[in-house]
Amino acid sequence: MAVDSCQITNGLSVLRRRATGADALTKFLSLVQSPFKQSFTTDAFLASLGTSLGISLLVFIAWCVLRPYHSLVYAPKLRHADEKRAPPTIGKGYFSWVQPLLKCHEKDLVDKIGMDATIFLRFMRLCRTLFFYLGILGCLVMIPVNVSCNLKNEAYQNTAWRPSTKWYILMSPTYTWGQCMWAHVIIAWIFDFIIMYFLWRNYRMVVNLKRDYFENPEYSDSLYARTLMIWNVPSSYRSDAGLNKIVGGLGAAMDGKEKCAIGRNVKELPSLIKMHEEAVRNLEKALAKYFKHPERLPLSRPVCNPDKDDKTMDQNMKVDAIEYYKHKIEELEKQIAIVRKSIDRRDAMPYGFVSFQTISRAHITAKAARGKHPKGTSIQLATKSQDIIWENLVRSKASRRWNSFLGNLVFFLLSVLFVIPNALIAVFLSNLNNIAIVWPSFTPILARNSHFFAIVQGFLAPTITSIIYLLLPIVMRRLSAWQGDITKSSRERHVTHKLYVFFIINNLIMFTIFGTLWTTIREFATLANNNVVDWNSIRGLHFGDNVAIAIFDVSTFWITYLLQRNLGAILDLVQVVSLIGKSFTVRFMSPTPREKIEWTAPTTFEYSTYYNYFLFYTTVALCFSTVQPLVLPVAFLYFLVDSFFKKYTLMYVFVTKVESGGTFWRLVFNRLLFATGLFNCVVSLIVWSRYNGSTACAVLPLLPILVGFKIYCHRTFDLDLRYYTRGFDRDSMISSNNFARKDRLEMRYCHPALHRKLMKPMVHGKAEHLMPHIYGNAGPIPRDSSGSGINLDVMQQGHVGKKIPSAGFEIVQEEDMDFANFKNRAEFGEEHGAGYLYGDDYTIGTMTPPPGFGSPASSRPGSPVLRAHSPFAPVGGPGFRGVEYIPVTGPAPPRSPGFSRRSFQPEGPYDFSDSRSETGSVSHLLREQHPQGPLDSYGYQPQQSQQSQHPQ
Repeated sequence: MAVDSCQITNGLSVLRRRATGADALTKFLSLVQSPFKQSFTTDAFLASLGTSLGISLLVFIAWCVLRPYHSLVYAPKLRHADEKRAPPTIGKGYFSWVQPLLKCHEKDLVDKIGMDATIFLRFMRLCRTLFFYLGILGCLVMIPVNVSCNLKNEAYQNTAWRPSTKWYILMSPTYTWGQCMWAHVIIAWIFDFIIMYFLWRNYRMVVNLKRDYFENPEYSDSLYARTLMIWNVPSSYRSDAGLNKIVGGLGAAMDGKEKCAIGRNVKELPSLIKMHEEAVRNLEKALAKYFKHPERLPLSRPVCNPDKDDKTMDQNMKVDAIEYYKHKIEELEKQIAIVRKSIDRRDAMPYGFVSFQTISRAHITAKAARGKHPKGTSIQLATKSQDIIWENLVRSKASRRWNSFLGNLVFFLLSVLFVIPNALIAVFLSNLNNIAIVWPSFTPILARNSHFFAIVQGFLAPTITSIIYLLLPIVMRRLSAWQGDITKSSRERHVTHKLYVFFIINNLIMFTIFGTLWTTIREFATLANNNVVDWNSIRGLHFGDNVAIAIFDVSTFWITYLLQRNLGAILDLVQVVSLIGKSFTVRFMSPTPREKIEWTAPTTFEYSTYYNYFLFYTTVALCFSTVQPLVLPVAFLYFLVDSFFKKYTLMYVFVTKVESGGTFWRLVFNRLLFATGLFNCVVSLIVWSRYNGSTACAVLPLLPILVGFKIYCHRTFDLDLRYYTRGFDRDSMISSNNFARKDRLEMRYCHPALHRKLMKPMVHGKAEHLMPHIYGNAGPIPRDSSGSGINLDVMQQGHVGKKIPSAGFEIVQEEDMDFANFKNRAEFGEEHGAGYLYGDDYTIGTMTPPPGFGSPASSRPGSPVLRAHSPFAPVGGPGFRGVEYIPVTGPAPPRSPGFSRRSFQPEGPYDFSDSRSETGSVSHLLREQHPQGPLDSYGYQPQQSQQSQHPQ
């Protein structure tokens, strides 16, 4: 009997668990049915309006107070830009920044901030102008129509709520049926023609801007302006003569003076240089951590695991980080030098460049090659060399085509499947009580720690969502590069496209109709199980009506959403996240000198991210313009505020990483047309749901009209936007002797790994006296030297007056850790606007002797020269040294910022790349050439008097 009772008890427990599991599943399905459902009330609207305007105003006032005293953060371009590109100066007044913005017009902006930034500001003004006129029509026409039609409807008259509490419902066609929907059809036509007019007007202005850009002396004198880039070159044409044959077969007029340069195989050189830069940065971090307090060094040196690509060591062991990365850098430098010497000019690659004597000939040839693939090649106008993704130039057509297919498939799956985690975050992390509904055991835990979970609920969902959207552009950028984009600018355009599609699918379509789609699928599954699937049963699901209701329900959410974006625009101006992150790093971590220098550089403007956000806001506002017309003035307010702030940040704070000449405009134009077409589809759906199909079809002709408008603009403007084949031409002013230098083409458009200077680790000046102990033969660091007394330099044995050199390090003093001192070095400048903001990109990375010095003794900078007195030279053999300079008589040149920066010679046995500053190199060599006499801080022997230096 006991056994039977036990069996009954076990059976009841199983049934209870099954019932509990089924009940939990039902509750879970009911929760995820409408994960994005938002409640909108008058109080919520007023709260959003108050917080958005109130907090934004307070933050804005605080920024106005702080800005005059923090120009390094809020106006870095005033310090770094050259004379031509420097923005207008700003006074110390709280609102003195307003006047320069008002006085600086569009044509002036092209020279100050570049074509890309100017086009972005024009896009902002376009959106501002559009929503101003659309907002007037929406408020004066659509709101009265919706309100009057709702008040006349019997369904509204039978409702229990009062208009004073649900006034926002009256503004939407929630209770509107019948002939009132004709107003939506008419306003859709009016909106479309207003949008097309302003798009046409701005397209024409952009073409004029582009023509002025082509005629700008800086563009017309540049090499890339008259150069073609060719890739997918077949093996039989991989030579300079082969490139000439390919271009000559296009039918364009040729003068026989074209200069061709085929690409060369650089082998594994780019990957070695990348590994070298990573090792340098890792070594700098280890040294910064170890030397954080030089007066009291830690008892143990920093350790690390060997790199994953290091097969010579056990990955699980801990090694001395300083010694490990020091030896790795030395080995990589040896490998890089060997590979550079082994580059064979006869080993050609499937890409090359052809430079013409005039810009017009280059553009005419590129225009003739449009849509053609002679000999299977692809031809386009070349961009700046730092804009090219070199590793993608060598990919085959099949590889690029296959990667493109897989990349699009991955992007599609990511866009569709992301709705699952997005829904779970919206259901459970935004409201932890829903976890307790599905999982009852969590209820007592939630009750005991209610305050803790309230805090977690407040920041967990926004934090996870923010991290996802911060990582999303990085994922899209790597995906686009993997698919085979040739240039960084084209990659950024594809990133913008992917982000826009992703946002439209997940944050607009799925956000709006997910609940309706879920319910419809469940009901259809029920019909299928009952075998009653036919046309009448499908019509009985009322999918279109339910989608229209879902659009009405979610329309009010976008009002509060756009109101809160104003606060985001202010925070972007103040750069709160950047300031907090840097302050935290300085206070609690050990930043390297390189990181401190990079912090003072102007911030790179992420065009893909900002274009995506603003295009998404524009699409949302258009789609809900007739459903909830109040969204139009809210959108106008946002673009009014942010267009002003973005103009300031682009003039004084942000820089364009690589100038592309305004190539984003066509992408923006096409997305705005798509947003207009999507708006027409929404209007047609609502009219069909609330009236009839024939009236809804009256909206559909707008779609082919938009397509025709696109074709018209393409044929009218696109060729002038891309090519310069007529009008004023400065080509006749170009020196034929300058063009005849073929080495200039090969130097500019050869792979940067062939001539790029290797990075040298930077060490803080406060640790300079400790470097010989770390990398010299001065023995271990004495533990009793805790900063008391005098730090003496360790001298070389047998060489009076000579210090033990440090191994390939650059000592940077605290006062010299400023981007202004390093902006012309490729390792810093190329990520922060080099080549446009600071002058000609052709000078970036080159080394020129300072005033008062002759030419280098060797024509190959960085070539190893034998040195006889190195303490680290092999026994019985010489060491190596860098470039020598021949001193000439004359006064010392004036001291420039960062002139006291010191650089040290590698201890060898190799020094294939001398990356010391000019000052450090010259001072070092003069000390060797004049050991008897003392040198001043500039590296010169002191003069007797000022008059002897400057005779009258």
